[in-house]
Amino acid sequence: MKTVLFTTLLLFACYNHLVAQDDFEWVKKLENVTATVEILADGETAVLIPDDNTNARYVSQQMPAAFKINRLKVTFTGMEGKIPPHVRMLGKPLKLFSISISKKDKRKYKLRKSKYTF
Repeated sequence: MKTVLFTTLLLFACYNHLVAQDDFEWVKKLENVTATVEILADGETAVLIPDDNTNARYVSQQMPAAFKINRLKVTFTGMEGKIPPHVRMLGKPLKLFSISISKKDKRKYKLRKSKYTF
């Protein structure tokens, strides 16, 4: 199991370096989606899991480092991308337009910003 996870993470990391975010086909606009940040086993990769569909996962290269906190509640707007054929990813590509957290969480985690706009 650890080997499979490591291989998947390695492939994802390599693919991220080879494919720019603009290389995806953007198929669906997502507005004001509430989600939970989940940090994967590598300790660096963050995925967004929508509260209304816990089977879905989104991965964005734009995810602010400050928001990479396990179980942080966020709200985001962006475009969902289509995963290219013959490519395995940890989640659907996401081009963020904005991502925000509550003022309560901003204070709790002592963050400088509660919203990022791209």
